[in-house]
Amino acid sequence: MKACLVLLSLLLTSVCTQADETARSKADAAQEWRSYVEPLLPIGGRMAALMQDSESPQLRQELYRQLFSGISRAYLGLFLGDPEHPDFVPHDNQASNFLAPNPDDSYYLAPIAGSGIYRISGYRGTVRLVDVQIGSGPLLPNGFGMIGPNLASHDLDSLHIKRDGSFDVILSAKRPVGYSGDWWPLGPEASYVLVRQISYDWLHEVDGRFAIDRLDRPAIRPRPDAGQIDANLRAIPQWTESWNAFALKWVNNYQTKGLVNKLYAHDLSAVGGVGAQTYIEGGFEINPDEALIYETEIPSKCRYWNVQLNDMLWATIDYTNRQSHLNGHTARLDKDGKFRAVIAASDPGVPNWLDSAGYTRGTLLGRWTNCSSSPVPTLTRVKLADVRKYLPAETPLVSEEARDAAIRLRRKGAQLRRRW
Repeated sequence: MKACLVLLSLLLTSVCTQADETARSKADAAQEWRSYVEPLLPIGGRMAALMQDSESPQLRQELYRQLFSGISRAYLGLFLGDPEHPDFVPHDNQASNFLAPNPDDSYYLAPIAGSGIYRISGYRGTVRLVDVQIGSGPLLPNGFGMIGPNLASHDLDSLHIKRDGSFDVILSAKRPVGYSGDWWPLGPEASYVLVRQISYDWLHEVDGRFAIDRLDRPAIRPRPDAGQIDANLRAIPQWTESWNAFALKWVNNYQTKGLVNKLYAHDLSAVGGVGAQTYIEGGFEINPDEALIYETEIPSKCRYWNVQLNDMLWATIDYTNRQSHLNGHTARLDKDGKFRAVIAASDPGVPNWLDSAGYTRGTLLGRWTNCSSSPVPTLTRVKLADVRKYLPAETPLVSEEARDAAIRLRRKGAQLRRRW
């Protein structure tokens, strides 16, 4: 009997101990989870303080949506981006819409180490051009600090593309001994590779396929330990805030520089832009019954050009379901060779409508890539009802049925591209 009592006591003690350990584990888990979530809470207020028109409930909701998008983007970048075992992660698109992504681009980012040896291989595809950028700075691969300078922009067509469209290039500090294939030098400060696939004809051009491998590391990727996972989770709030703050401050600079309904041209290669590209930037402001006439000369030689509309968070306005952008393939040029577009919230019935999607304030971004000149377009504010007075007489009328059909083709083309 005494032995039974002792055994029962031991069992009860064990059960109580296990219950205490379970309770402590639950408490620890709750505290750990809280430590990851709580740093996210103040970000909304800090970003609203940077945002113009923060009194608008609609724009605040769009800001919150943007912050959640930043969280998802941070997860992809921090947990799938690994310079030891790299992979091209979707970088910027309509689902992760930061820093006014180009609707014609599919962006893929891989963090790298400047001391590593990498191979990029795959198939060229038939898009207009493929730019492979090697850059530095912590913002693109890690989500904090600033974007560093563009160290090199390589046109994929400079490589030896085989008849089947395949290619293979090594990136390293020095050309490997005995290697005679394509090679790009890699500086010690390099921290990322960014691939831009730039398409003119979304319906018919075919995206390429790309893979990256680090050759001076074992192929098998170790299981991330608890410390690595913890560090990445703790970096998510900083990533989310850094990207949003960068975008909002950039938009605010337009106001500071007096760039409302006015555009200027500049080089952005120092902060991650394409090296052989001039950017056209500025802000727009119209009333619902107004429009802006966007007018520009077209360079005599130009490999690629476009124009797009963005909101006040520096997110590209829905380019899948609206004609918020045009490029050198989709734009209609007038008989005098100029490009004229109408920026308006309502359809003015012209081919080159840039749909502001109801936004009365926003930003514009255009690009001249490998062009013989970089003209700065003009913006003329007019009444929507008077638009045709400012356009050539031969400007066609686009019916509602024709516009609907065009948007359906646009949506199809967007979905046929690699986006995420």
